[in-house]
Amino acid sequence: MSFRLFIYYCAICGGWAALVGWGIGQLAVLAIQLNLIEQRYWYNVLVGTTAGTVLVFGLGFIDGLWSGGRTSSQVLVRATVVALIGCVASLVGTAVGALMARFADLLLITGWVLMGILIGAALGLYDVLARLSRREGASGAKKKLANGLMGGAVGGLVGGLLYVGASLVLSFLLKKDAVDLLSASAWGFVALGMCIGLMVGLAQVILKEAWIKVEAGFRPGRELIISKDELTIGRGEGCDLGLFGDQGVAKLHARILQKANRYLVEDAESETGTYLNDQKVTQPQPLRDGDVIRVGNSVLRFGERHKRQKRQN
Repeated sequence: MSFRLFIYYCAICGGWAALVGWGIGQLAVLAIQLNLIEQRYWYNVLVGTTAGTVLVFGLGFIDGLWSGGRTSSQVLVRATVVALIGCVASLVGTAVGALMARFADLLLITGWVLMGILIGAALGLYDVLARLSRREGASGAKKKLANGLMGGAVGGLVGGLLYVGASLVLSFLLKKDAVDLLSASAWGFVALGMCIGLMVGLAQVILKEAWIKVEAGFRPGRELIISKDELTIGRGEGCDLGLFGDQGVAKLHARILQKANRYLVEDAESETGTYLNDQKVTQPQPLRDGDVIRVGNSVLRFGERHKRQKRQN
């Protein structure tokens, strides 16, 4: 998918996931027969944790479809592991926030900011651990982790302000009836989820350093951030950038390598060859912003932040 769609799906998924998690939290509260008004602390912790867990699962699923998953089972496993990390993150964030809210309702925002930071970190943390377990370079994953931290912090702050604002305004207008308070809380969680999802996705895109866009071939318009020391291109399901249906593309056709703070493209001994700006690649060739890579009948465009290129020069 394109960067624009990725950001859009993160925001929409964040809002819906938070609402679903909030609903699950309500059922859990009723199941253990908590008094929603008198025991507000445990209500906030329980509902916030379930909402945050489902939110992270949704974001992990979208992120896996976009960049990390090669098969449906891999995407599901990725989302599940990320959700487990997010469950801990949500529990810590909501517990701190609910504790602070005992002194002032506005201090609940501190918990949402903390939860946003930890949720944003969960996506990158999975990549870091996965790369280290495979003994691969994790520099790109660490940048993703840092970007997620920043996006989650901003999303948690903005979403927290909207959450408190929605809860206070709606509960005042609806005379603080118990059912209406739940409705106010639901709107607040939707706003919180959308903000965290939006900012996490936006941070990944805005702070990206290098990327590939499919201009012709399988699913044109697709964009993929290069966050690995070695990104594989080919027709096989194991490739990071799959170009299915193009018979001129080998199962493993080419690689984009990150070495010494620069990116290079190399052919993986394919029969039809790899071309950089219409020149056949016989050995690893350095890439610059705007370069065109052709493999089979597929055309890819390499993009790189100008700030990075200035450091190289």
